[in-house]
Amino acid sequence: MDDARWERYAAVGGIVFVVLSVIGALLPGAPPAADASVAKITKYFQDHTGSIEAGQIFLGVGMIGLLWWFGSLWRMMVRAEDGRPRMAIVALLGLAAAAGLVLLSGALTSTTALRIDDLGGASRFFYVLSGVVIATAGFGIVAFLGAVCALNYRASFLPQWVTYLGWLAAAGFLGASLGSASDHAAFFVLGFVSFLVWCVWIVGVSVVMWQGDERAALAA
Repeated sequence: MDDARWERYAAVGGIVFVVLSVIGALLPGAPPAADASVAKITKYFQDHTGSIEAGQIFLGVGMIGLLWWFGSLWRMMVRAEDGRPRMAIVALLGLAAAAGLVLLSGALTSTTALRIDDLGGASRFFYVLSGVVIATAGFGIVAFLGAVCALNYRASFLPQWVTYLGWLAAAGFLGASLGSASDHAAFFVLGFVSFLVWCVWIVGVSVVMWQGDERAALAA
């Protein structure tokens, strides 16, 4: 099977990530604010233990799909850079850093749910820690999106709407990343909206990969 066909199949990984990660994020319901009382945070974890744990599984499996998807995007970027990757490496490192931090945040949340009855007042500490970690992941996503979109703006290996939508998502994540130094609820809301925009971006790129868009074909 040739590389072009494998790249088309890898596009499915992006869709898998979006579907599973959105389900995993919505499954536990609306979380309490980071500055909520210990009692409210504890009750949230007690009431949603199973869904929080399931959400972590959905996220982990979805992340496998995202990495499979990125393998094809990497090849497209390297070809656009004439085999001398620079932006592709930035994108790889940014996505790897973000993915690791997101999984760590999910692991902290899942651990808190598993041992909520043992934590007492410490539940708030771990809840805030999880939020700070996932907000920090935004810096990696900004690096990833910035690299992909900057290269696409120059080389047009994907349609240009990908560039503009990606920059929009990157701007949102950059703002949401300030949540790594604050527990204000506004940063969480901005981060979630940016995540949804990023999901639309991933789906769009996946569709282009699958259809073998004319511009992608030229890069191939």
